[in-house]
Amino acid sequence: MGLYGNSGILPANRILANGTLQERLNLLQLAPLVGLDTQSAIDLFCLAGCVIAFIGLVFPHLCRLVSFISLWTLYFSLVQISQSFRQQSDEMLLEAGFLCILLAPAKLSDPRGPIEGLAMLLMKWLLFRYVFASGSVKLASGCPMWWDLTGLKKHFETMPLPTSYSWYTFQQPDGIHKLSTIYVYVSELVCSWLFFAPNQRVRMFSLWWQVFLHLNIIGSGNYGFLSLIVMTLLLTLVDDRELVQPVKEESKEDKTGAMTVKAIAVLMTLGTWLVFGVGYKNGENGVQAVVPPDRRYPEHDADDGSACSAAGDGTDGAEVPSRSVPKQTGTTNVADGIRKLTENWQLFLPTLAAFIVLFTSIVPHFQLTQSTAISSSIFTKPYNGLHNMFVVNQYGQHLIKMRPKRVEIILEYSDDLSGPWKEYGFQYKPWNEAGSMPYAWVYFPRFDFKFYDASATKPTSQKWLYPMVQRLLQNNQAVTKLFDQSHIPPGPPKFIRASLYEFRFTSWFHGNSTTFWTRERLNDYFPAYSLDDGFLETKLDDVGIPEEPIPSEALNLPVKLLLDAVRNFVAIFEGSFLVLGVLAAAIAMIVTQKRD
Repeated sequence: MGLYGNSGILPANRILANGTLQERLNLLQLAPLVGLDTQSAIDLFCLAGCVIAFIGLVFPHLCRLVSFISLWTLYFSLVQISQSFRQQSDEMLLEAGFLCILLAPAKLSDPRGPIEGLAMLLMKWLLFRYVFASGSVKLASGCPMWWDLTGLKKHFETMPLPTSYSWYTFQQPDGIHKLSTIYVYVSELVCSWLFFAPNQRVRMFSLWWQVFLHLNIIGSGNYGFLSLIVMTLLLTLVDDRELVQPVKEESKEDKTGAMTVKAIAVLMTLGTWLVFGVGYKNGENGVQAVVPPDRRYPEHDADDGSACSAAGDGTDGAEVPSRSVPKQTGTTNVADGIRKLTENWQLFLPTLAAFIVLFTSIVPHFQLTQSTAISSSIFTKPYNGLHNMFVVNQYGQHLIKMRPKRVEIILEYSDDLSGPWKEYGFQYKPWNEAGSMPYAWVYFPRFDFKFYDASATKPTSQKWLYPMVQRLLQNNQAVTKLFDQSHIPPGPPKFIRASLYEFRFTSWFHGNSTTFWTRERLNDYFPAYSLDDGFLETKLDDVGIPEEPIPSEALNLPVKLLLDAVRNFVAIFEGSFLVLGVLAAAIAMIVTQKRD
């Protein structure tokens, strides 16, 4: 509980007691009613969500309305108290979860819902918005590295939490990197439109295209469950009738779809050759952009053109199929109309919610420039309300700024200002030259990830830094467990400071299984702090963090002791292995059921 526990970096009970009204509208407020403190309630919510999700994964026929409402409500309550550590994957999961609520039938005996077609369209629309935004923001930012096809190579070195695969891909020739960048553009800006194709063959073509892209994203960076959400949404492109019916002789529609896929592949190849000038140069394979020098990228305010900025992404609308809502018989009078509306409220309310989500989701995709931003309150007010509930969100923000170099925050501790200074070790973040850059897979190391955001800003804009330093000076066990346990002080240090280092990948011939980086110290990030100088107390006051943990007592001791036992047991396992182990157990149970 190093992040949100009673003595964590950003205690959740502080938000529940003193936060905004929206933050305090949280199921965690009910913890005292069952005799639990906030920390134990968080454990209970996490455990309950895992159990419901595991049962739903293994027994899909139990995935009904109450399951998705429970999962969404529990996760929403946890995201509400995540504060500085919330990421866009949380927002995307909540938005997809809300659409699942619209899609799921209420009872086990219920047939498919009457608005299934509309809900599935919204799923595709969410998938399209994310994928297209990821591509459009690269070009809209005006970053010269994305426009001259060198952005992807720099991305491998400067991404938040790289893996060893990132190092190997970085070593490839520049021509391969440019081809890969073109592949990303085609995947996000062209192939994404095929999600709405009426032909199944065309949709499957776009599905496998995106799967290959996101498998590479998972391999090259620790983005947690973000790509897993995208690949799950890709299942909306599959016609489930083909999954349950036996394969028959190829129909005329299948032949037409196969021909369409071939035509699309030829057009995409031809378009890539015409736009990007893929060909030969000086008798050697090479890739170069044939955009005229004065039009390679839009005018940008940065002197060196290395920083990229934009605000959002752009998409177009999608056609709503009329078959989604069954045709209703006419009404003869107002009373008859009200009666029929009452009888069909289960159809009316989800349909109304679906259309509100559809239209308000357009708002964030017009924020590419100030001139195109939507300012009408008719659209912005509903969007802001739904965004506060994470029902409609904006994506692509993580690609707004391409960093020209990798700068890392290194925490150091000592018992004397004159040294020697030793470094805190991290589990996933690069921090020394011999870092192994492990894979986190679907596990999301929020703490390490947050240091990437902080390295590009001033310490005063990161309110979580000061309570973290105070907890480390107190040798708080909950917080020290967030670090590599082999590189932490045995007791409370006297001083802690932070330095900025520039990290670069080693070359192909100098790298090995334990050396991926070279690093060079740049300057101080913040000076040496001590509990005796009074500075930390002032800073904690400024950001509203109490110096001492807010007292919180659990009265339901049996449940608390059980939750503590579960937490201590799972803490034995490293996060990524724990998540992979649970998924492996679920897959084994699914396979066993199918064999039976």
